[in-house]
Amino acid sequence: MFERGLNPARFVALLQEFRQKLTRERVEARLREVDQEELVALVKLEAEMKARYLVAVLELIDPKLTDLEAKLDQARQSRELAEEVERGVKALIEGIIAKEIPMAGLKVEHEFTPDVEQAIEAFMAQNLSD
Repeated sequence: MFERGLNPARFVALLQEFRQKLTRERVEARLREVDQEELVALVKLEAEMKARYLVAVLELIDPKLTDLEAKLDQARQSRELAEEVERGVKALIEGIIAKEIPMAGLKVEHEFTPDVEQAIEAFMAQNLSD
Protein backbone atom coordinates (compact mmCIF):
# COMPACT_ATOMS: atom_id res chain seq x y z
CA MET A 1 0.00 0.00 0.00
CA PHE A 2 2.88 2.39 0.72
CA GLU A 3 4.72 1.55 -2.48
CA ARG A 4 2.17 3.49 -4.56
CA GLY A 5 2.76 6.61 -2.52
CA LEU A 6 0.26 8.48 -0.46
CA ASN A 7 -1.52 11.67 -1.27
CA PRO A 8 -1.56 14.19 1.60
CA ALA A 9 -5.17 13.53 2.58
CA ARG A 10 -4.63 9.76 2.74
CA PHE A 11 -1.40 10.22 4.70
CA VAL A 12 -3.17 12.44 7.25
CA ALA A 13 -6.04 9.94 7.53
CA LEU A 14 -3.61 7.07 8.10
CA LEU A 15 -1.64 9.13 10.59
CA GLN A 16 -4.83 9.95 12.53
CA GLU A 17 -5.81 6.28 12.58
CA PHE A 18 -2.28 5.37 13.65
CA ARG A 19 -2.40 7.97 16.44
CA GLN A 20 -5.74 6.64 17.64
CA LYS A 21 -4.57 3.03 17.61
CA LEU A 22 -1.27 3.82 19.31
CA THR A 23 -2.96 5.94 21.96
CA ARG A 24 -5.54 3.23 22.60
CA GLU A 25 -2.80 0.61 22.99
CA ARG A 26 -0.75 2.76 25.38
CA VAL A 27 -3.79 3.83 27.43
CA GLU A 28 -5.10 0.26 27.67
CA ALA A 29 -1.67 -0.85 28.90
CA ARG A 30 -1.85 1.62 31.79
CA LEU A 31 -5.53 2.28 32.42
CA ARG A 32 -8.16 -0.32 33.11
CA GLU A 33 -11.59 -0.03 31.62
CA VAL A 34 -13.51 3.03 32.85
CA ASP A 35 -17.05 2.41 33.99
CA GLN A 36 -19.96 4.80 33.69
CA GLU A 37 -20.29 5.32 37.45
CA GLU A 38 -16.66 6.49 37.63
CA LEU A 39 -17.20 8.99 34.85
CA VAL A 40 -20.39 10.29 36.49
CA ALA A 41 -18.54 10.64 39.81
CA LEU A 42 -15.75 12.53 38.07
CA VAL A 43 -18.25 14.90 36.43
CA LYS A 44 -19.81 15.52 39.87
CA LEU A 45 -16.34 16.23 41.28
CA GLU A 46 -15.74 18.66 38.43
CA ALA A 47 -18.95 20.55 39.31
CA GLU A 48 -18.03 20.58 43.01
CA MET A 49 -14.54 21.94 42.30
CA LYS A 50 -15.97 24.69 40.11
CA ALA A 51 -18.49 25.60 42.82
CA ARG A 52 -15.71 25.79 45.45
CA TYR A 53 -13.75 28.11 43.21
CA LEU A 54 -16.72 30.41 42.66
CA VAL A 55 -17.44 30.52 46.40
CA ALA A 56 -13.78 31.39 47.07
CA VAL A 57 -13.99 34.24 44.54
CA LEU A 58 -17.19 35.58 46.06
CA GLU A 59 -15.58 35.53 49.50
CA LEU A 60 -13.11 38.12 48.24
CA ILE A 61 -15.78 40.82 48.45
CA ASP A 62 -16.62 40.15 52.11
CA PRO A 63 -16.35 43.55 53.86
CA LYS A 64 -15.08 41.80 57.02
CA LEU A 65 -12.19 40.20 55.12
CA THR A 66 -8.94 40.75 57.00
CA ASP A 67 -6.44 38.69 55.00
CA LEU A 68 -6.95 39.34 51.30
CA GLU A 69 -3.69 37.64 50.32
CA ALA A 70 -4.68 34.37 52.00
CA LYS A 71 -8.15 34.45 50.40
CA LEU A 72 -6.62 35.20 46.99
CA ASP A 73 -4.27 32.26 47.43
CA GLN A 74 -7.20 30.02 48.39
CA ALA A 75 -9.14 31.18 45.31
CA ARG A 76 -6.11 30.56 43.08
CA GLN A 77 -5.67 27.04 44.44
CA SER A 78 -9.37 26.33 43.99
CA ARG A 79 -9.19 27.55 40.38
CA GLU A 80 -6.14 25.40 39.62
CA LEU A 81 -7.82 22.30 41.06
CA ALA A 82 -11.05 23.01 39.17
CA GLU A 83 -9.16 23.51 35.91
CA GLU A 84 -7.14 20.32 36.38
CA VAL A 85 -10.22 18.21 37.04
CA GLU A 86 -11.97 19.84 34.07
CA ARG A 87 -9.03 18.97 31.80
CA GLY A 88 -9.07 15.40 33.06
CA VAL A 89 -12.79 14.99 32.44
CA LYS A 90 -12.44 16.46 28.96
CA ALA A 91 -9.50 14.18 28.13
CA LEU A 92 -11.35 11.09 29.35
CA ILE A 93 -14.50 11.95 27.42
CA GLU A 94 -12.51 12.67 24.26
CA GLY A 95 -10.61 9.40 24.70
CA ILE A 96 -13.82 7.43 25.15
CA ILE A 97 -15.42 9.04 22.09
CA ALA A 98 -12.28 8.34 20.04
CA LYS A 99 -12.36 4.74 21.33
CA GLU A 100 -8.90 5.23 22.84
CA ILE A 101 -10.15 4.56 26.37
CA PRO A 102 -12.28 1.47 26.94
CA MET A 103 -15.59 1.99 28.74
CA ALA A 104 -17.79 -0.73 30.13
CA GLY A 105 -21.19 -0.95 28.52
CA LEU A 106 -20.27 0.64 25.21
CA LYS A 107 -20.50 -1.40 22.04
CA VAL A 108 -17.19 -1.24 20.23
CA GLU A 109 -17.05 -2.38 16.67
CA HIS A 110 -13.96 -2.99 14.58
CA GLU A 111 -12.93 0.44 13.33
CA PHE A 112 -10.55 -0.37 10.51
CA THR A 113 -10.83 -2.30 7.29
CA PRO A 114 -8.19 -4.99 6.83
CA ASP A 115 -6.36 -2.77 4.30
CA VAL A 116 -6.24 0.15 6.70
CA GLU A 117 -5.14 -2.13 9.54
CA GLN A 118 -2.33 -3.51 7.35
CA ALA A 119 -1.27 0.00 6.33
CA ILE A 120 -1.22 1.13 9.95
CA GLU A 121 0.85 -1.88 10.97
CA ALA A 122 3.33 -1.16 8.16
CA PHE A 123 3.47 2.50 9.13
CA MET A 124 4.06 1.58 12.77
CA ALA A 125 6.80 -0.88 11.87
CA GLN A 126 8.59 1.74 9.77
CA ASN A 127 8.17 4.67 12.15
CA LEU A 128 8.33 3.37 15.70
CA SER A 129 11.69 2.87 17.23
CA ASP A 130 10.63 2.25 20.85
